[in-house]
Amino acid sequence: MIHPEFEDEDGNVLINDIESVNGIGTARMWILIPEMRKEIHNNRIKLGVKGYFMEGSRKVGVVKVIEINGIMDNANKIF
Repeated sequence: MIHPEFEDEDGNVLINDIESVNGIGTARMWILIPEMRKEIHNNRIKLGVKGYFMEGSRKVGVVKVIEINGIMDNANKIF
């Protein structure tokens, strides 16, 4: 499971969950299960990788990795 924190045009995390997010923008993505960082995502995540925002089995958005922060440093860490 990967959880997004959507950002505004200045890179600040949107904390108002009442408003809809823009159709185009950026988000910080958090891998919620620590073991998955090491077993799956550490090997798959690369700049330019494309994927989807999902709601159940429904694709609701297209995403592309533009920056990677921390996953390689803490893939072995379990909180």
